[in-house]
Amino acid sequence: MRPILLSGYAAKSCARAVHNAYDETIPRPDGPVPAELRALFDTGVAFEAAVFDRWAALAVPGYVDLRDLDGDKRTHIGATLGAMRAGAAVIVGGRLPDDHAGGRTGKPDILLHDGVRGYHPADVKAHHVLDRRYDDAPASSLRAPAYRDAVRLPDGGARHREEDLLQLAHYWRMLEACGHQAAEPRGAICGDDRPGDPLLVWYDLATPAFRTYSRTSGVATRSALERYDHEHGFRLRVADVARRGGEPLVAPVGQEECATCRWAPVCVATLPGDDLSGALRGALGVREHLALRAVGVRTVTDLADSDPASLLAGSYGLAVTHLRNRAFRLRKAVIAAGLARDGLVMRRTARVEIPRADVEVDIDVEWGADGLVYLWGVLAGDVYTPFFDPGVADAAAEERLARRCLDHLAGLARDTAGRGLSLRVFHYAPPEPRHALRFAPLPAGDAHPHAWVDLLPLVRGAVDSRAGHGLKAVAVHGPGHEWRDADPGGLQSQQWHGAARDGDVAAAGRLLEYNEDDVRATRAIREWLRAAD
Repeated sequence: MRPILLSGYAAKSCARAVHNAYDETIPRPDGPVPAELRALFDTGVAFEAAVFDRWAALAVPGYVDLRDLDGDKRTHIGATLGAMRAGAAVIVGGRLPDDHAGGRTGKPDILLHDGVRGYHPADVKAHHVLDRRYDDAPASSLRAPAYRDAVRLPDGGARHREEDLLQLAHYWRMLEACGHQAAEPRGAICGDDRPGDPLLVWYDLATPAFRTYSRTSGVATRSALERYDHEHGFRLRVADVARRGGEPLVAPVGQEECATCRWAPVCVATLPGDDLSGALRGALGVREHLALRAVGVRTVTDLADSDPASLLAGSYGLAVTHLRNRAFRLRKAVIAAGLARDGLVMRRTARVEIPRADVEVDIDVEWGADGLVYLWGVLAGDVYTPFFDPGVADAAAEERLARRCLDHLAGLARDTAGRGLSLRVFHYAPPEPRHALRFAPLPAGDAHPHAWVDLLPLVRGAVDSRAGHGLKAVAVHGPGHEWRDADPGGLQSQQWHGAARDGDVAAAGRLLEYNEDDVRATRAIREWLRAAD
């Protein structure tokens, strides 16, 4: 019987996916990788490569890159062990020895010597890590990456993303198993907050950080290592039962992860059509769905007919005590269940006053993986005007492009005022004014970013939705707006941007069409909301 060796992704992923992988009676998925998952993967790979290319150029003493060995497992592990025994300061792209006793296998992005006895694990993630809402966090640079060189950030702290820290905990346990762990259980994440100057943000894996469910007290705060040991241990049991053909320890539960899971076609797709979790993927988490099933709420009709207050006052509430926003989440789920029961994705529930003007302008921005805005799209009446430079590579070029757009808006405002007409600028969600406010001088009057009208809060107050309130979901299911691209999305646009920056004319055209369709979607939503008046 093949050994059970779980990667660093297992503990943070759906346990049913682990069951499916080890249950030979379940058909192997043979469909294409979902576009969203492929885009996520490609974005992560590109960001990781950019970080390592920058790091290699610094010529840091003791920097060892083993990425080229990936594919030859035995050689890869041997080279990693050799580098650790030699005390290399930085090991990129290594592979740790399989931990058969612990059921682990893994390839940490980075291993960093602690200067004392062993290594800390680190990972590169193409998402933000820093957040001003949290306490100061220790961080180190690529030039001096070790924990002993980390200093507290003066302008904020770091998010404790459980999925990131569970992966670091996996690699820490593997380092322990082969005897190359550092003196203290710490790990680092290199996020994309500062792509021009990447930071390694450090976490203590043994300090309680995550509010979790407790059978004895309802709520307990646990460390990343405690959370990992629990989740990994449970998945080992799930895998063992699955490969022996026993009764599954976990049943399929629809959740947000299903959208990018390769097992969805042979797993959650087999649920009954009225199954609550299948119909409302992402509205609630696995524990919430299991708690609802335990009190007999299994279908969309069951939940739609439920009273949230009664559920929270009973055993369901006890099972989700650790969730701070449990009441809000349940109320939203009840609304979504009512929509699903009635065969609707969304519906307007209230009238909303949308400001009007003689000249109405819609604006939408696009930015790359480096955070720099390379496209401002402006729709005035029916005329779309893009300000586009896929080659924007630094703050100065970004500001020049923004200046062209803001000067255009200022000109529109002057012309409109000169004709005795009013003007309004509309956008969807905060990025547009947030980016514009970085570039003084700003247009005056109604063209100033502070005067722009954000449609998102207006939509949230007037529309119930089980597909969320994102621009695309509302535009498609509300006014029925269509995008010309068959697969539009933010991650995909970053891929097109990379190609356009390299001179791909077709990719550049795709970006312009995508942005124009976005601003026209904003206008379509505004008109749809007004039609209810």
